[in-house]
Amino acid sequence: MLKKKIFIHQNIPYSFNWNKTHHREKYLQIASNREELNRLKDHFKNVLEGLIPNNLFNTRQFPRVSQFKIRGIKNAFIRSFSKNLIRSNKIQYYDSNSKLPKYAQKVYENYQFNNFPGAPGHEPVLKNILIKDKDAIAIEVPIWNDQKKNIITGHIDLIQIQNDVVKVIDYKPEGNFLRSLPQVSMYGFLIKSKLNIKKLRCISFNKEGAWEYDPNILKIDVKDYLISQRIDERPWENFI
Repeated sequence: MLKKKIFIHQNIPYSFNWNKTHHREKYLQIASNREELNRLKDHFKNVLEGLIPNNLFNTRQFPRVSQFKIRGIKNAFIRSFSKNLIRSNKIQYYDSNSKLPKYAQKVYENYQFNNFPGAPGHEPVLKNILIKDKDAIAIEVPIWNDQKKNIITGHIDLIQIQNDVVKVIDYKPEGNFLRSLPQVSMYGFLIKSKLNIKKLRCISFNKEGAWEYDPNILKIDVKDYLISQRIDERPWENFI
C-alpha cells in the first residue's frame, strides 16, 4: 500500500510515504482534474526515486518554508485576529470532533493505553491518517523552488484530495496555527505553481481542532493586518 523513501536533510530524517492505492482510487473517482492528479503522481514518483535537489535541501544558505512565522505580535492580538478571520469565514474552523483531530486523538489514546513514554510525534499521527483516511495520499512531501533568486525548500506534512480539491496540511500539536499560517500558505503556493494545481486549500490541525483556508489569505488579509500592526518582517513575500 505505501511506498517509502527516507531523506536526511540538514541531519533531520524525513520519511516520505505515498499511498498509491488511495491515489489510484481518487483517479478513478474524479474525472474533473485527472491531469492534476497525474502531475502529483509524477512528482511523487520523482521523490520516490530520489530525483530531488538534495543539495538545496542540505544547504543552510537558502531559507526553509518552516522558518516563515508571524512574529512580533502578542498572543492576545493573534487570538483576536484569528477569531475575526473565523467570524468572517476567511478561515473555516472545525472542532475536536472533526476528522483530522479525531485521527490525532486515536494515536494519543493508543500511546496512553500502551504506556508509551511522552506524546506521539509527527510520524505516528501522519502515518495513521495516511493509512486510514481514504482522502490522504502522501506525507512528508518535499517541495521546492529552484529559481536562482527565489530558492526555497520545505516538507509538506500531509496532502489530501477531497472531491476535486488538493489540500495541503500541516500538523501543529503545539497550537498557535495562525503564527504558522505563512508556512502552510507557502506550501500551498509552491504546490500550485510547481504542479499547476487550480483548486487548493490549506489546513492546520491538532487533536483539538482544524483550521482551513485559501492560501491567498496570506497575500491579502494577513498582509493588511501585519501592516496595520507595523510588522515589517514578512520574508515570505519575496517568494509568492
